[in-house]
Formats: sequence, C-alpha cells, structure tokens
Amino acid sequence: MLKSILVSSLILFSTVIVESSILSNIPFLIVVPDIVLICSLYFSLLNGKLYGEISGFISGLFLDFFTGVPFGFNCIYRTLIGYLYGLFSKNIILSGIFIPMLSVGIGTAVKRLFIFLISMLFPNTNLYVYGFISYEFLFEFVSNVVLAPFIFKFLSFFRNTLSLYDEKDLVDNV
Repeated sequence: MLKSILVSSLILFSTVIVESSILSNIPFLIVVPDIVLICSLYFSLLNGKLYGEISGFISGLFLDFFTGVPFGFNCIYRTLIGYLYGLFSKNIILSGIFIPMLSVGIGTAVKRLFIFLISMLFPNTNLYVYGFISYEFLFEFVSNVVLAPFIFKFLSFFRNTLSLYDEKDLVDNV
C-alpha cells in the first residue's frame, strides 16, 4: 500500500505543478482544467474509500501549498469527494470512454457544490467562487469531461503499481 500511495502522490504532485505553473499561464484558458481532480477520482475508483480519502487529502494539501486559498480549503472537499467515489470502487469499470466522462462530470459538479457550500459557511474569506450557471463552470466542466478518458487511459498504464489489489483478485470477484 505504501508504494501505491507514494506513486500516486508523485503523480498528484506532478499534476499540481503542471496545473499551477503551466496551464494557469495559458492566456486563452478561462479556467484551468482540474487534472488533479481527475487523477484523484481515478485513484478513488480504483482502490476504494480509504485510498480515496488519502489521495483526496494529499491532492488538497498540494493544492493548498501552491495556491493562495486558505490552508485546508482544498483538503476538505477533496477528501470528501475521494471518500464518496471510493464507495463506488467495486461497481464502476474504469475502462471505456463514457464511464470516465460521466464520473468526472459528476465529480466536477460535486466539487463546485462543495466549494459553494464551504464559501457560504465562511463568507469573510476572499474566495472567488463562480456559480453553476457561468462560463467558468461550463468551461471547467467540458474540459474535465473531455480530458477524462485520456487521463484514465494514461493512468491505466500504471494500474499494477497503483492498485492495491492483484489483477486475478479483481477477475475472481466479478
């Protein structure tokens, strides 16, 4: 389990670096696609609740260090999303195109809902929160959904290293 968490943490750290330093400096992007969320959802769906919580917390921690939001903001909702998606780890097949797109689309909407609820609880913070009916949310939603199958496919190359379960265990349970 430790090797799997270290590899997934390295992947999450790399995606945070790409998001915060490369994608955020592209002028025509309205909002940066949340590649970290997509990776975290993949890890949660692959390994379950506990792993989803851990990967969500680690991704939130990395984002909190690299962005200017209050410390712990990303950790809260990403841990919750990782746990929720970990509940479905035995029920969702990660291959294909439609399922990754659907799961990441729902994950993006849940992320936006959690951010909105947290910002309502703490109105004095300087968080830029855009609503569900905005160009920013629509751009983030569409870009996440379009990128989901490609990122899921890329991460499936590391499935043996990232998975806590052996391939034959997964086949026997089906």
